[in-house]
Amino acid sequence: MSIPPEYSQTHKDLQKAIDNPVALTDQQKADALNKLGSDVSTPASEQALVNEIDALAGAALEVDTSFDNITACFKKIKTSGARPELIKDVNDLMSTWQAHHNTFTNLLWESRQVAGKAQGAADDFAKDFITFLADDDVSLAEKKDEIKNYIGKLTEDEEASKHMSQGFTDLEKNVQAFQVEWKRVIDKYKLDAISARIAELDGIIANLETALNDLNDKIKALAISLGVLSAATGVTAALGFICPWFWIGTLLGLIGVGVTAALLKKAMDERTTVEADIARNKADRAMEEATLAAVKELKAALDASQGDFNVICSRLGAFAHVWATIRADIQAIEEKLDYAHGTESKALFRARLNTAAKLYATLGKALRRYQVVVNKDDALRMRVGK
Repeated sequence: MSIPPEYSQTHKDLQKAIDNPVALTDQQKADALNKLGSDVSTPASEQALVNEIDALAGAALEVDTSFDNITACFKKIKTSGARPELIKDVNDLMSTWQAHHNTFTNLLWESRQVAGKAQGAADDFAKDFITFLADDDVSLAEKKDEIKNYIGKLTEDEEASKHMSQGFTDLEKNVQAFQVEWKRVIDKYKLDAISARIAELDGIIANLETALNDLNDKIKALAISLGVLSAATGVTAALGFICPWFWIGTLLGLIGVGVTAALLKKAMDERTTVEADIARNKADRAMEEATLAAVKELKAALDASQGDFNVICSRLGAFAHVWATIRADIQAIEEKLDYAHGTESKALFRARLNTAAKLYATLGKALRRYQVVVNKDDALRMRVGK
């Protein structure tokens, strides 16, 4: 995929800024870090975070409904008086689909347990561990020993979470394979023209999303290049993945310290324009998809569920990587512990610790919220184990 030419110059300008970062003073870096910590702790930011987590949980429940809707389609076709061969095919499809539904439900509830453990790790890091690292009465050797112990515990938790992450990956592949089998059953319908338009829109959307992702990546890379972010705020890998729009919107305000006002406005305007282009093309695609649904209800039901399902698979998988992210932070902080003998000021080191603490506190709130809102629907809980 490629970036549309009308957006390429901004990306080149950002890459140039990344390759030639402004030399910021320790005070500028500390001020930017403190601003980041303040920004993510405001009531408006916390509400934006709540909204994204609620949307994530809502998507999970919508996918569950989509599973039910597709099963209802199969049941309807089974009683439609169709040819015996088609009824047999639909029976096989429905049996496989119900198994996938049960797998999805079990994985969704396992994700709540993983989120709970991740929340505990994030809260512990934010409240106790960073306080311990910042304590001048604790020796450097003690801090490094405790870091090694902490890393060992996080490694155990990370290994334990891999089952859930792999389960979502396997389920996604199985559903993709199921879709191929489903299409084999309905290949007799001639929908080439509609399918061709959908494919065209997919290409347009993919290129726009490539542009948006590259723009977001450059914004993050520029923040790191400028030194206002570092590995010690690596929680962005999880927080940015779970709540991308909240996170990138926060970073846009930070990079203004190292780029011209014109470039900052250009980046912000492009992000708004590309998002609007993506939304418009997705709306066009949805309209074509609805047309397809009118022609073939069976195929439309699967297609309608695919987008939500992909979102859930990709985002829930992020929880499995939280421990790896925290561990990377700790390793980076260990390297910074020798600040007294290096070039980084003590004030900047403390700013990094304080910012990391606020980011992990924010991540803990997100994970806690996730556990609460996914728990709203008793129907999901009742299906587990069936």
